[in-house]
Amino acid sequence: MKIFKRIIPFALCAAVLSGAALAGCKGRTPEEGGGANFKPEVTVKEISREEYVNKTLGGLLGQFAGFLSGYEFVQYGPDPYIGMPEDWFEFLNGPYAGNFEHFTPPDAYRYDRLRINEATGKNEVWSDDDYHIDIFNQLIIDEFGTSSYAIKEAWKKYNVGDWGGGDEAMRLINSADMLAPYTGTIEAGNRYGWCTEAYIENETLGMNAAGMPNIATALVDTFASNVGYFNSVVWAKFYAAMYSLAYFESDIVTVMQKAAVTLPEGSYPRVIYDKAFELFKKYPSDYKAAATELAEHRRMLYRLDNIQTDPDINGGFAVLSWLYGKNSYLDTCKYSSIMGYDGDCTAAICVGVMGILKGFKPENEEYAALNDTIYYNGEGAYYNDDGSRYSGAVYQARIKSKEYPETQKIDDIVDLYRKNFEKILVENGGVVKDGKYSIPTTELIEDRSHLFANYDAEKRDTSGFESKNGKLECIVESENGNSHSGYGAFKLTNVKEGEAYHTFDNLAKGKTYRLSVYVKTGEGVQASLFAEDKGGQRQEITFANVTSLINKQFIFTATDKSMKVGFGFAASAKNGDSVIFDDFMLEEIEREEIAKISEQDLKLSSDAYLKTFKMPEGVKAGEEVIISVRYRSYAGNSFPCAIYRNSDIFGSVMASNTSKNAVAGYDYLEIPYVFEKPTDTVQIKFEGYKMYIGDITVYRKTQYMFR
Repeated sequence: MKIFKRIIPFALCAAVLSGAALAGCKGRTPEEGGGANFKPEVTVKEISREEYVNKTLGGLLGQFAGFLSGYEFVQYGPDPYIGMPEDWFEFLNGPYAGNFEHFTPPDAYRYDRLRINEATGKNEVWSDDDYHIDIFNQLIIDEFGTSSYAIKEAWKKYNVGDWGGGDEAMRLINSADMLAPYTGTIEAGNRYGWCTEAYIENETLGMNAAGMPNIATALVDTFASNVGYFNSVVWAKFYAAMYSLAYFESDIVTVMQKAAVTLPEGSYPRVIYDKAFELFKKYPSDYKAAATELAEHRRMLYRLDNIQTDPDINGGFAVLSWLYGKNSYLDTCKYSSIMGYDGDCTAAICVGVMGILKGFKPENEEYAALNDTIYYNGEGAYYNDDGSRYSGAVYQARIKSKEYPETQKIDDIVDLYRKNFEKILVENGGVVKDGKYSIPTTELIEDRSHLFANYDAEKRDTSGFESKNGKLECIVESENGNSHSGYGAFKLTNVKEGEAYHTFDNLAKGKTYRLSVYVKTGEGVQASLFAEDKGGQRQEITFANVTSLINKQFIFTATDKSMKVGFGFAASAKNGDSVIFDDFMLEEIEREEIAKISEQDLKLSSDAYLKTFKMPEGVKAGEEVIISVRYRSYAGNSFPCAIYRNSDIFGSVMASNTSKNAVAGYDYLEIPYVFEKPTDTVQIKFEGYKMYIGDITVYRKTQYMFR
């Protein structure tokens, strides 16, 4: 590969990144008038098509190899077995390859994912949720594109069978044509959005963006939020960034350290990442001691029902596996396979990155076994398990549609990754010429989060927040019902216009910020999220009657360097009204307005609202934008709003209950949208409900750190 030291001019840099919803950075300080720098410098790096294909093949084979070697959900008596013996490890011959010598799963009939095809006499790798969506994503990108609408249409057409958050997303798509990111949310009803699917099924999107980690994380932001939210999506971006960066690196620790920018400073994924490095230094020759101590830092998560699928501890085990693996493909596979918890998933992720780093080459230590067991000099195949070889219920993750190929050659899957990579490369300013790729690479844009000590209530006190005209307390519970992560949450009880807030002193005036927080209220209670400067200038949204936890987002513009951001009650609120909140997470975002469709006061509509939209200048065909609609809903509950494009169903989004009556309060519907024509007729349907509709603005799509 070749690296061009010259730096691309800023104009090209902006063009390359304009459509890629990127992460951000602390960058320049507010005193310098800056905030986050969303336009990193671009360096052109060159890689041959042959090398890209070889590394991508290595990545895909690594996914299969790790999965077939890893141990999942092993118990040691009543507890998870952490740090299994090294002699349990056998490359390509773990439980999912049918080897039960050391561990017999309770449902063993589900496990044999490496099967002989009697017609060819060769093994085929059978579908599993570790990679079946990764592979399906390539068909989505090729046939439909990369928008929320594309994902929804593809899932609906091909009828995805999945576990956890993916199964729930499919239910929401089938029942309501729900669009990402709503499909992955608590509010829409995704019971398992916290689970592993967001990262185990989407990290190989980094192979569609070789050397372009910001593009990789942008893809993940859409695809992973289809099935999940919160830390599962954070880890998905970290892994995808590693897959992207590995094409131009030779050391796994360097890859990790560069990708770690995706883990917001102060977030629990970052805490666990740093703890893994600390424990490796403490126990340089004892992986079991390191893993055991790391597991002691596990935090509970709202509705988590299997601790061995905890995204954070599994993420820490992945980091430990790369550290103990010391750049060895087989050692990395060994440690990730036996470290514990969701080991088959961890091993698939870890070994996939090593496959890119090393390539698939005859001199490699793993080459012969991979070639003789899976690849067969290009004749190896992947089988989509449609259940036809079973009697009774089918439990495996698979694509159910008969239109989906039953068998694919591994080389054909790799070729689809290549085809999609070339498309994404050119769209982002790269060049494909003479069997070579000129890639506009960037570093990951640095962390733009604004987390502070006790943002998550885990200090079990109210430090970090101030209050007035009400009682602010930290509530601690043994089971998550009010708390979202950990066991602490905040509760503000109103007296008269009560408030609780954190004062941010490091904002950049004129820049845009987004608060993500988990909230719950009493029956019939209305509260606001507000941002207020020292002069009393206030921006706010409202929510009401949220009787179980949901995530709320509040976007505002900094009108000063120092602003109070928090919760408040109106003068009409009752003494004793309360709001509970947890995981109070602020980040700077890129928010580019590209069209103002309507400027109007909130006006009442029954059942539906119809509006003609002209495609904004500069929006490309197929490009996803965000239509932001100010609204007031007093339905008493959240509900899906169907979006029709030119009289055909486009998708649906969730409308929160903003108000306890028709008098006051509002929020914004954020609708991921793709124009079909130069002028579209858009209808928002909310049959059986009344809503007030106000301003409508179109924004360029961007990426968020917190989902």
